[in-house]
Amino acid sequence: MQSKIVYLKSILNYQGLSSGYSFRGKIKHLHNGGVRVIQLKDFKDNYTSIGRDCYFIDSDKIKDKYHLELNDILFIAKGTNNYALVYKGIDDTPTIASSALFVLKINKNLANPDFVAWYINQSKVQNYFKTNEAGTYNTSINKTTLEETPIALPSLETQYKIAKIANLHNKELAISNQLIALKNKLTTTQLLNIV
Repeated sequence: MQSKIVYLKSILNYQGLSSGYSFRGKIKHLHNGGVRVIQLKDFKDNYTSIGRDCYFIDSDKIKDKYHLELNDILFIAKGTNNYALVYKGIDDTPTIASSALFVLKINKNLANPDFVAWYINQSKVQNYFKTNEAGTYNTSINKTTLEETPIALPSLETQYKIAKIANLHNKELAISNQLIALKNKLTTTQLLNIV
């Protein structure tokens, strides 16, 4: 069956697409803060996972509507790497996205969030963002551009299969990179022991 091309906005649920939480000034880490904040610096393994060094902030100021839900897509709206990643949860601590990110809530009857994030990260869509970005020095993707992103949508079953293979591939790449780093460390240590 042939994929149909749809606009991203047509596969969002009723909560749609929203900007992450906008802080006034710099985000200050509170050791015993009740809310985790995901920022650009927290994207690891070539933008395929969230690191463990997120900042925490006071929970009193943050409304529940900003809390991320499992399978929300985090999209990097600012800068040159406009990638998407599916939020899989870290622990029970409420988590929010910073304003450099858009949060996409996908209608799961229409599309698989893992597939949509994978598709957004492909060169065809990345080229679409490059030709539609705003700003010259600090570039960004605005909400309308993101909503109008063309997505090739196969059946839900095919989306699931593609997403599963893509996730396994990302895990394999992350493990390969860790192995290379460990081999480099081991070789350097052995060579330094000779000196």
